[in-house]
Amino acid sequence: MEGSGLRVGVLYNLLERLEKGEEKDILAEESIIEEIGAIEEGIRSQGHQFFVMAVRNEIDSVIHWLKEIRPDVVFNLCESVYGDACLEMNIPALLDLMRIPYTGSSPLTLGLCQDKGKVKDILSSQGILTPRYKIFDHEVGSLKGNVFPIIVKPLHEDGSLGISKESVVHNDEALNRQIRYVIERYRQPALVEEYIEGRELNVGLMETNGTVGPLPISEIDYSEFPEGVPRICGYEAKWVQESIEYQKSKPVCPAPLEWVMQKRVEHLAIKAFKLFGCRDYARVDMRIDRDGKIYILEVNPNPDISPPSGMARAIRVQGMAYSEFIGKVIEKALQRREREMGR
Repeated sequence: MEGSGLRVGVLYNLLERLEKGEEKDILAEESIIEEIGAIEEGIRSQGHQFFVMAVRNEIDSVIHWLKEIRPDVVFNLCESVYGDACLEMNIPALLDLMRIPYTGSSPLTLGLCQDKGKVKDILSSQGILTPRYKIFDHEVGSLKGNVFPIIVKPLHEDGSLGISKESVVHNDEALNRQIRYVIERYRQPALVEEYIEGRELNVGLMETNGTVGPLPISEIDYSEFPEGVPRICGYEAKWVQESIEYQKSKPVCPAPLEWVMQKRVEHLAIKAFKLFGCRDYARVDMRIDRDGKIYILEVNPNPDISPPSGMARAIRVQGMAYSEFIGKVIEKALQRREREMGR
């Protein structure tokens, strides 16, 4: 591909103002600038032209830009549209309608994985362990038969938005309070999930040469968390650098796993990638409980790939340069279009 001089467009989402959530949530949006810079460097290093466009609060300018630029391929980084994560799938749908090849997963895959409840239903239907859950779209009053601790999350958000140390609850009063918080502040249903105590793993995956392969597995080491702070990768741990959670959650890559456990984890991650029809790259988040049972927490078909991200870390540990990763992803998108045109 080197020197082929492709016109590579990059689409990302940019909020003008927050419509819901917390003011600090803008940190997750702002991190995209570093991601775009690294991708631009990777694209230009391979002799391609680079064009970038932010999807803001209307779509006409994006359509006009795509017609004007006429990119050979689009690197899709959009995780929401108009601040709504549920609209993420519409950007690749637009590109499909305009017959522009793009990186990453299809609209169907993105839409399915945006609903954490549907992901868990599909996993369960295939005999894959995932924490038990219920979804609430209104306050519930008294709840019966709960086994605490329980974790409460927004049903549709990415990047740990709406997840903090208050999300892990130990009684009915706190549970109701957190359900109400998610519904009112994030304007969506609350996913109430069994909290799995154990090791937390992130498995990055890539498609190369027609096969799906795992990158080196990452573990989040919570051993230095202060007592009383739940061992979860909440919003502070991901984005707020001055927080104790950010400073004390330490990624370990490759994760120290026994060979048999490593193979089980990799097998499950690949199975989930294929089950949801992920393309090019994705990340599967898991926990291993004290009995050695592996639970899939989430399937992310459009994970953060900025240089500090877990995905980028796994790529480096694999021995692959970041620019090589970018080149492989672009090449996959172009190959997919060639196959479709050859039908």
